[in-house]
Amino acid sequence: MSPLFVFQLRRVARNRQFLFFTVLLPALFTVFFTRVFAGTAGGAGPERAAATMVSMMAYGAVGAALGATVRLSFDRASGWLRQLRVTPVPQTSVVAVDVAVGMLLTLPPLVVVALTGRFLNGVHLAPGQWAGLIGVLWLGSAVFVALGLLLGWALEEKAAGGAIGIVGTVLAALGGLWVPVELFPGGLRAMAHGLPSYWYAETGRAAAAGELPPVLAVGALVGFTAVFAALAVLVARRRPLTAVAG
Repeated sequence: MSPLFVFQLRRVARNRQFLFFTVLLPALFTVFFTRVFAGTAGGAGPERAAATMVSMMAYGAVGAALGATVRLSFDRASGWLRQLRVTPVPQTSVVAVDVAVGMLLTLPPLVVVALTGRFLNGVHLAPGQWAGLIGVLWLGSAVFVALGLLLGWALEEKAAGGAIGIVGTVLAALGGLWVPVELFPGGLRAMAHGLPSYWYAETGRAAAAGELPPVLAVGALVGFTAVFAALAVLVARRRPLTAVAG
């Protein structure tokens, strides 16, 4: 295992705020939202509990992917990236480590929220469905890792912290992770279909139902990932390794 990978993983994983907002908070939301729906006419039956669980798994993974990768802006400001440039570590390895850390840190919220849904909300899926659900959402989180890298390269340190909160909220609220898209008015429903978070959750819902992810959802995620990754590479080539004072 690469020493750089271990070092970068520890930097992010020991951040208590990161762990709270990406692991514990989605699990708490999973219980909260099902209890809220339990008091409505429709109730929080097995289908609603499973749908809420999938949405909160997606929400946690989005936050983890963005939080783990947008730190590039802080690394630029501190001079850490410039320091790495003068070491024998190839730049491709540095980028690969950032991607690997971002992907790995999406797993804890996926697993913790799944356990919450199973043991606290009584969601029952076959073993293959659980594995497929976590696997699909883990692979799909690559789109948000790519988005986080883009934001990390494009933004300065002072803007990055606020941006991750705004972007994460927009993706969750308008992508149907907090409220089902079916309850949106027509305009917002159309907007939801233009966000990667909507298609990301759709792949999870299909997996939870024991079905293959919709081709349209997979195609949308692949397309978003390619665009974000290409833009991240383009911005990285044009940006200095240290933040510009302003």
